[in-house]
Formats: sequence, structure tokens, C-alpha cells
Amino acid sequence: MKPAAIVGWTGNGELDDLERTVRNKLAGAGAPVARGSNALVISGKDPTFVARRLARLPGVDWIAVGYEFTGIEECMSRLQLLAKRYLLHGGSFKVTVRSDNGIRDEGDVLMEVTSTLLKRVKGSRVDESSPGTWFRIVMLGDRGACGVQLREGVGGVPTSKKMEAFCLVSGGYHSAVAAWMAALSGFSLTLVHSSVDDDSLRQVARLYAELSRRVDASSLKLQVLVGRSQPGDRLFSWLRRTEGEVFTGVHPECRGSSSMSLFRRFPSALLPLLLLQEKEVQSRLAALGLKGKSTDVSSSLKATGNRGSFEVKTFGGKEADLNAVLDSILVQR
Repeated sequence: MKPAAIVGWTGNGELDDLERTVRNKLAGAGAPVARGSNALVISGKDPTFVARRLARLPGVDWIAVGYEFTGIEECMSRLQLLAKRYLLHGGSFKVTVRSDNGIRDEGDVLMEVTSTLLKRVKGSRVDESSPGTWFRIVMLGDRGACGVQLREGVGGVPTSKKMEAFCLVSGGYHSAVAAWMAALSGFSLTLVHSSVDDDSLRQVARLYAELSRRVDASSLKLQVLVGRSQPGDRLFSWLRRTEGEVFTGVHPECRGSSSMSLFRRFPSALLPLLLLQEKEVQSRLAALGLKGKSTDVSSSLKATGNRGSFEVKTFGGKEADLNAVLDSILVQR
């Protein structure tokens, strides 16, 4: 029996993008990827390893682990094995079937599978709203994969190579959440930090490291603006020469600050967190797996209004931990 992981697509964005990001995340793992109309089947690798690598990838709706099969009889055999392991006596379950070619009607397969599971596990029952065990079946012609849903994904939109955005990050949690929201919206990201002090740089490096584990790292970059001019002057000089969308996270209390007036000079600069209450921002920060302080771009950047000269230190395109990011930036200094 060949183990397999099944990755469900949210239906947002393009499945092509999800397939590309999955392949990039599993590069070197020797795991073939087969594609259905709304799911990907990854075989040849420990499915729990695949689940850990992909569960937080934007565009993933759910992940199931199980086995490949050829023909409906083998599918039933694999499902009974999964039921023995995951479906307890008296437990509830749900079955979802997706067939890409119509060789077998989805409804017929669903009825057959449900009947088999009810007979196999005494006292079990179907629960469509809140099942204890969720069986997922993806049929690709006469082949396919079946599995038990192990976890839900983060949702969102797969990373697109066509959609690019800059995210201004200060080291505070508002701009970190804005970057994560942009990633979940499908953007390839360039994090831009106008260096203030070592602590803020460390927080930004930590953000890059966390995002690189979650997204397709080939679509993630970091730019650190350094120089003798004020951090705000560096940033606004960078904004003057930059084309494309620019995101940053500013909480509502900062709307009247002097730094906010500088952002209004640049129509490309978007402030998405103004639409979120602080409680929601904190919730999304926790989902990102980071702890942060309230430092924000608008409150941490000093500016005189003059054009600031700067150099750009870059890092990106690969998964890295905090120390690797810091070491690379500091060596460039």
C-alpha cells in the first residue's frame, strides 16, 4: 500500500498556484504530486510529514492522510483499514467524495462507502455537521486516494507570482499581521524595514523566518534600508522611487499622528489594519505564531521630511531561521 496525503484547495485564486507552492515546499522530498479538480494528492512520502509541511500554506483548506488506491474495491479496503484506526465504536463520521471524470457517480460511491463503514464499525453513525472522523476520497480516473482529514488548513489564496506587494514592517505586531494578511491574500511579498535599532531588526528577522516556514519561500524577500539619515526619511525616499502596492499595519489610535500624514502622500500605501479592531489583530497575531510589542511603523520612524540616502540589504527566496536572516543582513552591513 502506498501512503498518500490529500491537500484540499480553498477554491480561491488558482489551483496552478497551489500546486506550484506545494511542489516548492516539498522540493527534494521525492514526493510525486497528482492533481484533481479541487485537491492535490501527494504520494511516496510519509503523509504526516507532508501534513506538517503544508498545513499552514495559504490556499490549503484541509489535509487528509491515507492511501492511494486503484479501483473502487481497493478504495473500500483502504477505507476499512482507516476506519479500524480512526473510527471508534459509537463514533460519528462524514464522507466526502470528489470524482474528476464521472466514471463512477459521486453519489453512488458515497452511499457505498457510507454503508460499508456503518457495517464495519458497530454503533457508528453519520454526522454531517460535526463528525468525529471525516473521510475524504479523491478519484482521478480509476485511481485516486482516500484518507482521514487530519487538520484544517489556514485557508486564503495560494501565493501568486503575478501578484506582488511590498509590506512595510517595523518590528511591531500590527505590521507583522498586515504582512500575514497579505500572504493569505495571495501576494508574493517583499518585507521592507527601515532600520531603527537591533531589537526591531531582530523582530523583523523573526517575522521573515516564520513566514518562510508558512508560505512558498521562493516568493518571499526582505529588504532592510540602512544609512545615516533618519529612518523615516529613508523610508519615504524609498516610497518615492517605488512602484506597486505597499501595505502596512497601523492601528486606529495612530490615525492622528504626524507620521500618518506622510503616508497620505503616497496613494500606493494601504493601511489594512485600520479596518480591524485590536482584538482581531491580536487573534491574527496568535494564529501567526508570534508575540509582539505595540511598536508600529508610524510611531517608530523618525523623519525630518528631507530626502534620505540609504543602502538596501537583501535576503530572501529561501526558508531560513532567525539567525540565518540576521547573519546575512549583518554581514552585508
